[in-house]
Amino acid sequence: MVPGRADTGATGARGHADLERHLRDVPGWLSQEEGEALYDLAAACTGRGVIVEIGSFKGRSTVCLALGSQAGNGVPVYAIDPGHGWKRFAEFRANLARAGVEELVHPIAATSADAFPDFPEPAIELLFIDGSHRYDLVDLDFHLWTRKLVDGGMLAMHDTHAAFPGSRRVAEEQMYKGTGYRRVRFVYSSMTVGQKTRRITVSERAANRGSLLVKRSFDAALRVREHIPEPVKRTGRRGLRAVQRH
Repeated sequence: MVPGRADTGATGARGHADLERHLRDVPGWLSQEEGEALYDLAAACTGRGVIVEIGSFKGRSTVCLALGSQAGNGVPVYAIDPGHGWKRFAEFRANLARAGVEELVHPIAATSADAFPDFPEPAIELLFIDGSHRYDLVDLDFHLWTRKLVDGGMLAMHDTHAAFPGSRRVAEEQMYKGTGYRRVRFVYSSMTVGQKTRRITVSERAANRGSLLVKRSFDAALRVREHIPEPVKRTGRRGLRAVQRH
C-alpha cells in the first residue's frame, strides 16, 4: 500500500459510495476524485498528529476529511476559515451534522495566519491547503503550517492547475520541484498530493518531475477544453484516474 493512502478495496469502495451520497447537497468546487483522495488520506491517519484544513467554505472538503477520519482512527479535524464567523457558518454546521461528523470537527474562525500562533496541537498528520489563491498568501500558508506536518505526513493543495497561478506556483516550487516531498501526484481536477520527507532519493525526485509533466499536460488541455470533444475528455479523465491509482 502507498504510504498515506487508505485501503481502496471493497471497504474503500463502500466508503466512497457513502461519501458521494453525503456530498450531493454540499456546494463547493471539490471534484469527486479529490473528495475520495481526501477521504482516503484521512482514513489512513494513525493519530501521530491531527488533520488540518485551511479553507472550508460550506464544508464539502471538511465532510470528506471527517468521514475518512471516522472510517479510520477518528483523528480530529481542525477546519480553519474566517468565514466560520459569518452567516454561512450555519450551513457549514448543518452539512457536517447531516454527514454525522460534527463531533469530529473543530472549526476555527480565523485566517490561517491568525490561527497559527495559538493553534492548540503540536503536530499535523494531514494538511489540506485551500485558502486564498494569491501567491504570497498561499506561500505563507505553506511555510507556516508545514512546520507542524510530521515526517511522513501528507500534504494536499487544492486549485493547483493553470486557472490558479498562485496556488500552482507554490505547488510546483515546493512539491513537484522541491526536495521535501515524495510521491507527489496530481488528482483530477486541481489537487496536488505529496508525502513529507526528510530525505528524497534521486528516483523520487525524478518521479515527482514525471508527475509534474502529467499535471502540465492537464494544464495545457484546460486552456483549450472548450474545443475538446466530450468523449475525449471522458477518456482523458479515466486515464488520469488510472495514473492516480499507481
